[in-house]
Amino acid sequence: MTGSEVAPAATAPGLVADPAAVEAARERQSHVRHELRAPFAVIYPLLSMLLDGSAGELTPQQREYLVILERNIERLEALVSGAADSGWTECSAAPVAPGEIDLADLAESVVVAGRSLGQTGPPVAVERGRAPVRAWGDRDDARQIVTGLLRNAVMYAPDAGTVTICVREGDADGTVAVEVRDTGPGMTPEELARAFDFGFRGELASRLKAPGLGIGLWVCRRLAERNSGRVDLADRPGGGLCATLTLPAWPTVAAGEAGRG
Repeated sequence: MTGSEVAPAATAPGLVADPAAVEAARERQSHVRHELRAPFAVIYPLLSMLLDGSAGELTPQQREYLVILERNIERLEALVSGAADSGWTECSAAPVAPGEIDLADLAESVVVAGRSLGQTGPPVAVERGRAPVRAWGDRDDARQIVTGLLRNAVMYAPDAGTVTICVREGDADGTVAVEVRDTGPGMTPEELARAFDFGFRGELASRLKAPGLGIGLWVCRRLAERNSGRVDLADRPGGGLCATLTLPAWPTVAAGEAGRG
């Protein structure tokens, strides 16, 4: 192997394949997510019955209180869902299961999943070249990162705007990248400097009362780093934001040599 070739990422720091541990962690996360969300399935029908008068006529003051209660329950559900979906659970510390990832296929599957869940907002396009762009890392981690970056882009880009996911070779040798570009308002230099801080929410997020805990980007960066990668944000010329996930490239040359050995 020459100095320019990339060793299989199983030797990279933090990449330890333990399928049993990973599966156990996934099951714990699924259980935690279910338990956190289950009470809302009971609360909403009962609240709806109260508001529509099924349990008796309401006074104006009682209705006002119930509307306030409903609004705060919706806020609580958004916070709980944000915590569950962001990976801020025991699973976020689970061992990774590294492998080959076709980034274009991954990006397209994330877009399809968003549509199937009724995701609204601007159209999302995936740009892919003729040659596959393959990364080495934990597929679930990569999927979670791209999902988080796409969710942010769709949330802040106007409906008449666009969101584009571009899969390409990385800027550094031996890396590949996924860019999520939007035509939204972008971020100020001060916000870009703090975007990955735990709990940070920008001015627009606060003004729009956007759902979330301000930990999504923090989790994305944490997941990328444990896969020997990184996440970066930059304003786009002409407006909008570009979020870039960079991961180690799938070592085709090294893998081929190992196979011949």
